[in-house]
Amino acid sequence: MSRAPILVIDDDKHLVELLQQYLEAQGYVVYTALDGLQAHPLAQARQPALIILDVDMPITNGLKALEQLRADPKTNSIPVIMLTGVVSSRVFPQIEKMPRVSHIKKPVQLEDLLSMVHVYIPEGD
Repeated sequence: MSRAPILVIDDDKHLVELLQQYLEAQGYVVYTALDGLQAHPLAQARQPALIILDVDMPITNGLKALEQLRADPKTNSIPVIMLTGVVSSRVFPQIEKMPRVSHIKKPVQLEDLLSMVHVYIPEGD
C-alpha cells in the first residue's frame, strides 16, 4: 500500500537520496528537488501531503520558498518540515510561529523525522 506523497527539497544530493530511500521504505511516494526554486512549481504539480524543505540553500533558500508556497492558495495549506543547520538556527523563532511548519535540526535523525512526518500524515494515510 502506498502512502501519501512527500516532497523533499535540499541542496545536499546525498541527504535527499537518503531521505528518499528511507521514506520510500516506509511506503511513502517521494518527489525530490535540489533547489528551493523548484519547491513551488513541484508542490503545485504534485500536491504533496507534506514538504520537507532545507532552510540553507543557494539561489532560493527555504524561507523564500516557504513564502512562495504560503502565497499560493493551492499550496498554502501543505505542512512543511524545515531542515535547519547551525547557520539557520537564527530562524527557529520565526519558523515556530508559522502554522503547519515545524523544524528539525541537521544532522537529521531518521526516526525523529519519521515521528514528525506522522504528526502531519498519520500512520495508515
